[in-house]
Amino acid sequence: MAKKSKKNFSTNFVITLIVISVAAIIYAVLFQEESVNVRPPKTINKQVEPPKVIPPNVRKEEPLIETPVTQKTEPIKQKEKIVIAKIEKIPLPYKQISIIIDDIGNDLGPVRELLKIDAEITFAILPLCSHSREAAEILHKAHRETLLHLPMEPNAYPKERPGDGALFTAMNSEELIFQLEKDLASVPYVSGVNNHMGSKFMVDEDKLVLVFNKLKKKKLFFVDSRTTAGTKASAAAEKANIQMASRKIFLDNDRDYNEIYKRLLELTKDSSDLSSLIIIGHPHPETIRAIKDASKVLKQNGILIVPVSKLIKGKSFSGSS
Repeated sequence: MAKKSKKNFSTNFVITLIVISVAAIIYAVLFQEESVNVRPPKTINKQVEPPKVIPPNVRKEEPLIETPVTQKTEPIKQKEKIVIAKIEKIPLPYKQISIIIDDIGNDLGPVRELLKIDAEITFAILPLCSHSREAAEILHKAHRETLLHLPMEPNAYPKERPGDGALFTAMNSEELIFQLEKDLASVPYVSGVNNHMGSKFMVDEDKLVLVFNKLKKKKLFFVDSRTTAGTKASAAAEKANIQMASRKIFLDNDRDYNEIYKRLLELTKDSSDLSSLIIIGHPHPETIRAIKDASKVLKQNGILIVPVSKLIKGKSFSGSS
C-alpha cells in the first residue's frame, strides 16, 4: 500500500513537472511572440522617422533653387535700369548726318586714325592706288561703309589731273564702261560711288546716264560731290532711276582745326531738318582731330553720324540733299 502511494506520488510529481514545463514553454513562446510583435512597431517607427527629416532637406533645396534665380534676375533688372539711366543722360539721336572722307587709298595711316573715332564715318576710296584694295579690306573688316571715289575729268585738265582710273568725256561708251569696271574691281565691298573732281564730266548728262545705268545694274547708289554748280547728276539719275544724294558741306577747304571744328558745331545750332545732310572732308590731320572732338558734342546734342547709305535708303532718283 505504501509502495502504491509512493508510486502515485511520483507519477503525480512527474505530471506536475510536465505541466509546469509545458506551461513554461507556452509562456516562453508567448513572451517571444509578444516581443516579436512589439519590436516591429519600434523598428517601423525608426524607419518612419527619416521622412520627418525629408521636409527640412526639401526646405534647404528650395532656397538653393530660388536664390540663383533671384540672383540672376536682380542683376538683370539693375543692368536694365543702368542702361536706361545712361540713355536718359545722353539724348537719343533725332537728327542724322553723314560724313564722307574722300581720297582714301594712298596712305593707311589716316584710315587707322579715323577708325579710332566712335562714329560711322563713310570712306570714299580712290581706285588703282597703292593701298586701295588694302584700305577696302581693312574698312570691310571694321564694318565701315565704303564708296568708290570715282575720278572724273575736271575743267582744268590737263593742268589738274584726276589720277588713275579717270573717266573722260572723250571716251566712247565701251571705253567708259571698261574703265568703270576696272575701277570697281580695284575697290571691293563698296555700296556706292561718288565723284572725284569731275567738273567737266558731271555736266555731260549723256555720259552720266551711261555710268548710272551701269551702277544701277550693280545696285550701287551715287553721291554727287557737287564740284560744279552745273551738275547734271539729278537729271541723269532720274533717267537711270538710280538712288542718289548730293553733298551739302565741304568741311575742310581751309585746313584749319578751329574752323573745321566750328563748322561741325554749327550743326547743333541748326533747327532745320538735318536728316539728309551729307558732309565731305579729307584725311587731313586737322580734319581727323576736329571730327574726333566734335563727334562727342554732336552726339550729346542728339546728332548722330551714320553711313551715307542710311540717308539714301528709300530715296528715289531725286534724293538730292
